[in-house]
Amino acid sequence: MIYPVIMNKEDCYCNLSTLYENVARIMRVKTDSNTKFDCRKICVTMPVQETIWSYYREELHMPDDEIARILLLYGPKANVEEHGILEYRAEVEDGFIMTEHKDD
Repeated sequence: MIYPVIMNKEDCYCNLSTLYENVARIMRVKTDSNTKFDCRKICVTMPVQETIWSYYREELHMPDDEIARILLLYGPKANVEEHGILEYRAEVEDGFIMTEHKDD
């Protein structure tokens, strides 16, 4: 099943961990230190990816090649069709949010 998630620019102007936490928050899923996200299970519109890129460049002063590497390894795929101008949207598949249970 695919879950659509509508965000605003502020939800996307952040690092990937925070983006994934923001998506979970919008989906009304509680997260904690044991929560893990599977980047293979989330796709976004180009404005989302461009905003993440801007964050890494402007706030963390990363070079483009390093940003590209991070997004390639850990980022969402930017292949969701836009339906409006600057639409900040994600499509999340089952398995995106996982909670690790540690045995005591």
